[in-house]
Amino acid sequence: MVGSVKEIGRFGVVGVGATLVHFAVLTLAVEQTRIPPSLANGLAFLCALSVTYLGQSLWVFRHRSRHGADQLARFGVSLGIGMLANVAIMAVSVHALGLGYRVGFVLGLILVPALSFVINRYWVFRHV
Repeated sequence: MVGSVKEIGRFGVVGVGATLVHFAVLTLAVEQTRIPPSLANGLAFLCALSVTYLGQSLWVFRHRSRHGADQLARFGVSLGIGMLANVAIMAVSVHALGLGYRVGFVLGLILVPALSFVINRYWVFRHV
């Protein structure tokens, strides 16, 4: 089995939490402090990234976590892989398959978290 139901559920909770933090920080930065949206989105992404890493290392994969620079670097690589996969899914959906961007979004929403879970469980937070 790829992961326990408990791990998968926790992974989802952390993902939803990080998304909510991203949206909240983005909205607050743009609406209240008038930071330009692109800069605000970068700030919000970093906040969400912190929630994701801490949630996964301290809760989802806590029994596997080593909390070192190596693990953090692997986590960064996994984020990059996820981003590239998301872009590729959208490109294939829209340009190669002629599907609408919403279909690409939904496919990315399904496939990228599944890929990220596998990478994080077996590489970033692997047993040593």
